[in-house]
Amino acid sequence: MPKETFGGDDEGGGGGEEIKKLDLSKFGLAPDTNIRDVFWKIMASYAATKKPGVDLATLQQDRFALMRVALSVLSSPHIQHYGLPPKFISEYSIMMMVDGAWEDALFKFLEKSSEKRSLMEEVKQPLDKLLTKEGYKERLFDCFTKMLRKRDTVATGLSYVAEVKNADLARAMKKELVILARGDIGENQKIAIRLISLIKEDEDVKKSLIILLSHWDVGARLAAAEALEGIKDDAVKKAAELRMKNESDGKVKKILERIVK
Repeated sequence: MPKETFGGDDEGGGGGEEIKKLDLSKFGLAPDTNIRDVFWKIMASYAATKKPGVDLATLQQDRFALMRVALSVLSSPHIQHYGLPPKFISEYSIMMMVDGAWEDALFKFLEKSSEKRSLMEEVKQPLDKLLTKEGYKERLFDCFTKMLRKRDTVATGLSYVAEVKNADLARAMKKELVILARGDIGENQKIAIRLISLIKEDEDVKKSLIILLSHWDVGARLAAAEALEGIKDDAVKKAAELRMKNESDGKVKKILERIVK
């Protein structure tokens, strides 16, 4: 693998005089540093001490390079990597990005890993673990909330939240999930409905699911009806009775019938 290089030549001509190079050592790694060596040093430190072992602030400019190394390593799980199974490499890589406050790199890591099912599986379990770990869950909750607020990251955020099915995370993102459930369309909306059903005892969520029983899209109505089934509540029963009069879809109607019994 070529060694990482930094900087570059200015475009355009010159008078032939020697251009003095800037000293970038305090802003990142030395030009001859192998980024994979740095990555494995960090992984080894997390394995031994649960800490990065280096000042991650000094690696701010190298955060995407380190993220890409993590993806490359996880994409080749058949290779033995210093005795670390992929699940630990994934876990420590996420810890590195959270500890470094590298949200943009973490977003990209999750986006790229979600593009390949086998890679997503390697990331999902360690992520689920960290979402329950003190010192990480709060920051990860915040990261996922931010992902749901951006159009270019919302699909990735939803896909991972749907995989881990963490009720505490759904509760932390209730506002964003309700907005998506009621205002988005297509797959994002259906996933958001399934996610708020994890906290369907919440009054705001229950009201939103009742409203969704009258949604124009049959898929949204079906998801809402499935979420409401099993809730023993007079408001839910009344809403199901009213909806049955106008429901045209057979599957939705059967669920509504079970709700009103």
